[in-house]
Amino acid sequence: MKETLASRWRRVRGRCAQAGGLLLAFALLGLTAACSREPSEKKLRKQARSPLAETRRAEEDHKIRALIERLSAVEGLEHVLTRFTDSCARSRNRSILENNRSPYVLTCGMKAVAYFGVRGDITEVLSRIRAAGIANWGPQDGKGRDLPHAAGTVSYALDYHRKRGRNPDGSLMPAPTLTAPGLRIDWDRPDFPLPNHVEEPAPCPPVETAIYQRCSTVPQTPMSMAAARAQYDTVLAFSLGDMWDSSAENYFTVPRRK
Repeated sequence: MKETLASRWRRVRGRCAQAGGLLLAFALLGLTAACSREPSEKKLRKQARSPLAETRRAEEDHKIRALIERLSAVEGLEHVLTRFTDSCARSRNRSILENNRSPYVLTCGMKAVAYFGVRGDITEVLSRIRAAGIANWGPQDGKGRDLPHAAGTVSYALDYHRKRGRNPDGSLMPAPTLTAPGLRIDWDRPDFPLPNHVEEPAPCPPVETAIYQRCSTVPQTPMSMAAARAQYDTVLAFSLGDMWDSSAENYFTVPRRK
């Protein structure tokens, strides 16, 4: 008896399903084997507190705190609070079914946001920040001068305030911030076409979510941003770390064994 077209199709489809099931089973077996090779949390905690990790941690901690101290010394700025976070966690894989795993099993990073009240005109304070030489804010030419109209520079920020946030044709200018590798400064601009209010600091994350974690606020009982704004009119935020171009973003890593 000749095989009908329908029966042949059912037979081919069955074989494909069986082959697909085998491929899925092999993929799951490979995934299970890969997961079983992941280091334990106990081992990762030990690595997060290793002498090398502690050395790099101390180096980045010193850099961050020194920069905050230098900004605190700028006339017209008064420190309100600093939220500091340092944590280590398992590296996240971008896909569990593709061979696209992170090259690390553990990454450690730290960040801080220091908040300041502004005494006087913000444009005068911005000029003093540039004079303090804390960082090269925004792109500059070979002689250390701000590139014309380049966002991230003090010159652009001053131009933004002078023009009240609008170009000569009435269009909106991009919001100003001061940027440098791993650093960012932003401030209140409530009465501009693009209003901006510095937000309250984020709460410390739960301790149980990280392999290693430090989180602190100085002072321990700081005033809120609303209270600081009522006292100073303008609040300025200095963000450090937690950026792709910051040495503090992944100051310590543990490579994945191949």
